[in-house]
Amino acid sequence: MVWAVLLALLLAGGGWGWELTVVFTTDLHTSLVRLAKFRDVFRQADLVLDGGDAWEDTHRLTGEAEAWETMRRMGEYGYTAMVLGNHETYLGPRALGRILAETSFPVLATNLRAPLPTQPWALVERKGLRILILGVLWDLAVIWPGWELEEPYAALEEALAAVPPHDLFILLAHMNTDRAFDLVRRLSRKPALVVLGHDHQVYLEPRVVEGVPVVQAGSRGKALGIVRLGPEGVQHYEILKPAETLPLAIPSGTFGVLGLFALLALLWRG
Repeated sequence: MVWAVLLALLLAGGGWGWELTVVFTTDLHTSLVRLAKFRDVFRQADLVLDGGDAWEDTHRLTGEAEAWETMRRMGEYGYTAMVLGNHETYLGPRALGRILAETSFPVLATNLRAPLPTQPWALVERKGLRILILGVLWDLAVIWPGWELEEPYAALEEALAAVPPHDLFILLAHMNTDRAFDLVRRLSRKPALVVLGHDHQVYLEPRVVEGVPVVQAGSRGKALGIVRLGPEGVQHYEILKPAETLPLAIPSGTFGVLGLFALLALLWRG
């Protein structure tokens, strides 16, 4: 009888000895060259998540073309989900709506009420686990006519009361760090992991808020995060930074000029 009970528990799935490898990026701002360096890392992940601000960069005056290319590349790399960031809203309702309609992975905006093809949540299954992913944004977002941005805490509590059954949930949050930490403290149900974007910070170790690990991987593809989750929480955490192997653009004829200057310097010294 005892063996039958143990076997039933093992076959029930869910929380027995599970392990999830989550790869995450934050604030990419269309930095595709650096993103390409992590192609093999993406393939080994159970979940690939993004903390928002992936499709636009005001510093480089990017536009719709760069947003389309970044979205497509993220799809090729197997992203599971991303949260809408404030920079995505800068693309405007029409351009953003067109891009979202063609995105191959869920773009989450749990607290945004707008005529956009975003999703309030995503439910995915990995290794027998039903994983709920929610995503909220807040600071510096442009709220266009016809849009309504609900306070994140209220929106999350409302969503958690309505979502399908799941084994654990992960929160993608695009907002100021202090606001995000306060949000985690207030939530009645704690996420297994929070991927935070917006502040461009690199957390070399997870920031733990009331037992919840909060992670962030900087900006513009300068780093990528890997976190391995298990029933007891974070089992492994790592921040990867790609080696800068981009070729240096040197105008033609430069080496000849440099050689001439070197020869003149030697003659002058002699």
